[in-house]
Amino acid sequence: MDFRLESFLLACKYQSYTKAAEKLCITQPAVSQHIQFLENQYGCKLLEYNNKKLTLTKAGEVFYKYAQNAKANEKIIREKLHALSQAQKPLKFAATLTIGEFTIAPVLGDFIKSFTDYNITMYVDNTETILKMLQRGDISFALVEGLFDKAYYKSRLFKIADFVLIAPVTHPLCTKKKVTLEDLKDETIIIREKGSGSREVLERGLFDINYTLEHFGKIIEIGNVNVIKQIVKNGLGLSFMYRDAAIKEIKNDLLAEVKLADFAIQREFNFIYRQNNILQTNVDQIYSFFVSKLS
Repeated sequence: MDFRLESFLLACKYQSYTKAAEKLCITQPAVSQHIQFLENQYGCKLLEYNNKKLTLTKAGEVFYKYAQNAKANEKIIREKLHALSQAQKPLKFAATLTIGEFTIAPVLGDFIKSFTDYNITMYVDNTETILKMLQRGDISFALVEGLFDKAYYKSRLFKIADFVLIAPVTHPLCTKKKVTLEDLKDETIIIREKGSGSREVLERGLFDINYTLEHFGKIIEIGNVNVIKQIVKNGLGLSFMYRDAAIKEIKNDLLAEVKLADFAIQREFNFIYRQNNILQTNVDQIYSFFVSKLS
């Protein structure tokens, strides 16, 4: 990657030529010259000062996305070249918590057996963290349940998932013929942490029908799905989650799914990767595997 792009990316990150220069161990005028070279090269202004703050121009915003891709692809190129001398090729990907722990867990064994040429690394984290990993080139692709910018990433649908309310099997709502959101106004609702795809789906779904989390009696925030399920089993609250995450407990009558008459959500589980990904062939093969196993 052109060293001037590194100057540009760091200037954007720190919103300062001076801080970018410190990170690169060069002078501030050198960073300015790098940016000026790029602006002359492409015939447009990329950065400007607004109220003493360095910001991207419209052209700069477009250029920034492609510069990020260039840096991420350089990282992949280095790994691919290094892999030529290795017995196995590296394959790094990530999945959001529900997908990683519940949806694809049953087929991971088959996945490993199907791609024996790869040294596989899988990360499980929330949507916000995974998107940052994808931008940096730390991973080749991701399986996500949350919202993301479809203009920035390539995406392919691999499953439609139901987002449901779960409760203890002894909860009075389980025997009620018709349950609405109003029936939950005095209930304790256990939700995921900020940055979680599940949390965002719930808040968006409520917003679409003019509700917020404040409608419920009490909110408890916990960042682990298994802990949430255990708390619900113990009768300490209700929770919204993807059916995939609780299907085992529901089938074994350890948890109950409560159907709401006025609140039903279905969401996409997407296979995503960066625009201009140089590993397109690998991505196609891997996507086909997950679709065949999970659709």
